[in-house]
Amino acid sequence: MLKEPISTIIKTLGILRFFLLSLTTLFFSVMAGLFFWTRYLGWNIDYYLMYSWGRTSTFIYGIRRVRLVRPKKTVGIYVAPHSSFWDIIILGSELRGFFVSKAEVVKWPVIGLGAKFVRTVFIDREKGVSALRAISRSAEKIFSTGNSLIMFPEGTRSFEHMRHFKGGAFHISYMTGKPVIPVMLQYEPRESVVPRVKGNFVIELFKQSMSSWRVKAKIKVLPQIDPSQFKNADELKDHVFKVMDEEYRKLS
Repeated sequence: MLKEPISTIIKTLGILRFFLLSLTTLFFSVMAGLFFWTRYLGWNIDYYLMYSWGRTSTFIYGIRRVRLVRPKKTVGIYVAPHSSFWDIIILGSELRGFFVSKAEVVKWPVIGLGAKFVRTVFIDREKGVSALRAISRSAEKIFSTGNSLIMFPEGTRSFEHMRHFKGGAFHISYMTGKPVIPVMLQYEPRESVVPRVKGNFVIELFKQSMSSWRVKAKIKVLPQIDPSQFKNADELKDHVFKVMDEEYRKLS
């Protein structure tokens, strides 16, 4: 007899937190838009807004952070495996840096607006080498403010074990001379926040709102890797993948 009322309550709470997160995201996106001009004064208000959004969002969804190794104050290129949209929310509030994202994200409702105003570097993959040069120029500006880049070298979200890396992050590291800093991020239970079939992130978030109430996010920042120790960007990429692959298996 009690199952139906309890189920109704859980669904209602799930819907409420979905809309609460949506309103929170909209609020911080608008705030980022209002204060975007402060970056030209050398202020990092956009970073602190992203930090606050991430902390608030994970609190709403009951995601508990477990920091196995805390990040050090280093300017470089953070690279992490990409399995869930929560990767962006968590890493954006854990690491002192800004994301490199595919150009389509700017068209997403609310999130695209916020991303534009918090110094996200958008990449047009069809432009190839010229896109990398443009990112390198943007990266230099970000590095000069004491911030880093955050990139997902797999290029897309995946439920499976880490896919082979694309070269973008490592070419930028080689071109700028900044170190690569691997970051591992895994969830328990994984199925709660990592969809088996990639789809619309809004629909995925709504489904998660109804199902997962307690999630643990394990975060581990690995030692930085100096690009000057390698002959080229591809060799650097292969080494970083090997290091992260070994760590992935240990954490699993």
